[in-house]
Amino acid sequence: GKEAPLTGKRGKIFDDYLGMKMDFSQSGKVIFSMENYIEQIINDTPEELMKGPCKTPAANHLFNVDENKPPLPKKTAELYHHLTAMILYLGKRTRPNLQTAISFLSTRVKEPTDDDWKKLGRAIRYLSV
Repeated sequence: GKEAPLTGKRGKIFDDYLGMKMDFSQSGKVIFSMENYIEQIINDTPEELMKGPCKTPAANHLFNVDENKPPLPKKTAELYHHLTAMILYLGKRTRPNLQTAISFLSTRVKEPTDDDWKKLGRAIRYLSV
């Protein structure tokens, strides 16, 4: 495909460019946000993971792995992979505060367990606050 520089005029707002909203309305500033993308992540998340608010995206036990836990059922594991990929994209674009949690969770997509599922839920609940 063809490549061209992204151009914009002051006062212009690009809504939903690669999942991002870019606001050029302030002189000398560009404000990036992804509220609609976050809303999509929350809507794609099962209600069972959305119970209770979180002040941080991960708990102290983030890096603890119980190798004896069975893997998630295939359909749930696929949803885990999908949501993890969405949060990884979000973290790389506008939410670097998610990087530690999502970096670990992305290493678990091959065979996630119920513990990993709950850790992912915590990161998503953090987004909903």
